[in-house]
Amino acid sequence: MKFTKVPLIIFSVVLTGIVILSCKPKQAETKSLARVEYYRNLLFSETSYDVERGSHPLTAEEAKNINSYKLTYDSIGRLVSVEFVRNDVLLDYSSMREAAKIAYEYTEGKQIKRFFNKDNKQIKVDGGVYTYEYTLDTAGQRAGLKFYDSLGTPVENRNKIHSYVWAKLADGMIKENRYNLANEETIMSEFCPFYELRFTYNDQGYVTRMANYQGDSLYNCTAENCGDIGVSYFAFETTPQGDVTSFTVKNTAGHLSNLYWGWAKRLNKLDENGYVLESEVYDQDDELVGGKMIPITQNVYDEHGALVKSVNLDKNRIVTNNPGDGVAVTEYKYDDQGHRVETLYFDKDNVAVTPKGFSM
Repeated sequence: MKFTKVPLIIFSVVLTGIVILSCKPKQAETKSLARVEYYRNLLFSETSYDVERGSHPLTAEEAKNINSYKLTYDSIGRLVSVEFVRNDVLLDYSSMREAAKIAYEYTEGKQIKRFFNKDNKQIKVDGGVYTYEYTLDTAGQRAGLKFYDSLGTPVENRNKIHSYVWAKLADGMIKENRYNLANEETIMSEFCPFYELRFTYNDQGYVTRMANYQGDSLYNCTAENCGDIGVSYFAFETTPQGDVTSFTVKNTAGHLSNLYWGWAKRLNKLDENGYVLESEVYDQDDELVGGKMIPITQNVYDEHGALVKSVNLDKNRIVTNNPGDGVAVTEYKYDDQGHRVETLYFDKDNVAVTPKGFSM
């Protein structure tokens, strides 16, 4: 066989080209942040400033058999939906107000939030609000919020709030002010008549305090619903996973102070999954509440993490009827998919009752 000689100069050019091509830097690749995460619980929140976050993570396989919050993020890491599910079936007894699902969409400088039921149909929440419209700052953080109805008309929620304004202060606290449709500053609610609030978060992003401010001074709310010694701030203690173990109400001097309902402190006993097994309620004298209030509540959960029983106890830990509705024990029944199908009520003698004031 006859071979044709390749000129050395041509061979050198080809080899040089290969080397140049192989040494050319690759285009920078943007890693997608799209993901789906499952959690047993959502973190406690006292303000619409907070974005939903989960606690006690689950695998997708575990979430097939456990009630969970499914958080979905887009390719740049923005939250696009939160669903309360078991095996991706929407359930309607979440901690997300009246919703089984919330969905977010994003436009220039805006984050739009909507709410859906277990049938994936959009619903109204908070007394008639159809759409939350957040304003985002240049860092993508929430700076404001306005409420709208299904026609896009500005509305107030059940607490007569139409809009919120937030600012991050130099000390790291988040300042919150609220306004009605007349653009007049308004209170948090009739039961918590606080105007300017400032929220403190720890290094894990868990809220540790919600405080009343006037100008730059911590102050006591002395309105009718703020107890007889005034209310200045709420303090929260949490587990490393963000589960609230203590919720205390105090005045500027740091003393326990009753809210409108007559309590000043709640202590939660939790299991390893963050579920509240027992809640104790105390007054400003640091004694278990009495009168028309239930001092101790115990909860029982099934293997899916669904609440199946809630029991009222008195100060001596004896099963007792709620003075308001006559109920001592509430039981919940579920179908195979996790839908709540029946709620049963019993008095302290385990006799079935209809709650006082309850209508079908």
